[in-house]
Amino acid sequence: MARDMDFLYASARVKALETKLLGKADFDKMLDAEGAEEVLKLLADTDYGMDIAEMKNIYDFPKILYSHNKRAYDVIRDSVKNPLVVRFFTLKNDYHNLKVLIKNEILGPDEARNHYLYLGEVELAQLEKLAADDPTALVPDNIKEAYRAAKAVYEITQDAQQIDITLDNALFSDLKNITEKLGEDLIKEYFFAMADLTNIKTMIRLMKIKAEVRDLERALLPGGIIEYDFFVRLFNEPIQNIIDTFTFSPYQKVVDEGLSRFVNTKRLDHFEKLTDDYLINIARRGLYKPFGIEPVFGYLAATENEVNILRMVLVGKINGIPSDMLKEMLRDVYV
Repeated sequence: MARDMDFLYASARVKALETKLLGKADFDKMLDAEGAEEVLKLLADTDYGMDIAEMKNIYDFPKILYSHNKRAYDVIRDSVKNPLVVRFFTLKNDYHNLKVLIKNEILGPDEARNHYLYLGEVELAQLEKLAADDPTALVPDNIKEAYRAAKAVYEITQDAQQIDITLDNALFSDLKNITEKLGEDLIKEYFFAMADLTNIKTMIRLMKIKAEVRDLERALLPGGIIEYDFFVRLFNEPIQNIIDTFTFSPYQKVVDEGLSRFVNTKRLDHFEKLTDDYLINIARRGLYKPFGIEPVFGYLAATENEVNILRMVLVGKINGIPSDMLKEMLRDVYV
């Protein structure tokens, strides 16, 4: 109860903000819209309106999504004593930026496929100082260690994919530490599922390209409840055997539907959708708690999910993807 009281003020703010989250009916209207411009008109009457008014053209939409996500983080940071609940969500952006930084060093900025993200908590200027071996770089020790480990593994292997593997492992190790420090059952369940379902997807992806079991052992992420040996035993088993193995698992629906679709399409996008739905369903339990860390965590997960759905809708509308196809791709909403 004492921990719940620490989040009392934040919970009250979250309960007000939950009423502004977009629901299924809102997204149904967007799917029926003729184009991206009409989607933005619908959004103008929502909490996104203040940012839409400053757009120069339709291709500015990532800025409104960034601003909305950042406001959610800022509101929670201003309302709680423990910064780790926000850090759980922002940390991946810093690790993404490490990937871009190292690949820029190796391949050159014109060759790096990804771009920096601005929702992390380590300034890009400080990361650039780190890359330049500047001792004044204001970068947390865990980020420094991950950067050096990724650089070292690339120097040995000359394989850029090993950069991603090294940094993903460091990210999930840090998330595991954050989860343990927060100590809430809902957050633990969310993180365990995120690690386990990512590892299942990784196993299938490596099986598809006929990788070796040692590749799987390097790529598996820490933090899940499924042991590494379990994945090693399943590796290269027929897909139906893998589906059957998860019959009595909490992940049964994700694995069954996601991998059954994979058999037909050789794609994992439906598995990824089902994974996101599974995670938001865990986070949604925060809706039903009047105060405490759960509604705060749930709201942050909901905002991130909402922004991702909007990005998918807007990109789809800009590229003329049919509404029925978009509808099949969209994730569940929080409210």
